[in-house]
Amino acid sequence: MPSREVSITSVSELGDVLRRVRKESGLTQRDAAALCNVSLPFLNGLEQGKPTAQIGKVLSVCARFGIDIRLTLPGESA
Repeated sequence: MPSREVSITSVSELGDVLRRVRKESGLTQRDAAALCNVSLPFLNGLEQGKPTAQIGKVLSVCARFGIDIRLTLPGESA
């Protein structure tokens, strides 16, 4: 799959991206949750854009789907 770059400014946008990548991978939420070692309710909430303080789990799910998180620091160009 070719690399794509998107800007995410909200939890809702992150959920949309994760849902799209999961579906493109041909996985159900149940299968994806098991693959990512998170609960089905957690993955469902993440895809629905519900805020969560469990950033470690969020990063784990992103990494499992090959989503590279990049940050732009103040004073640096994107």
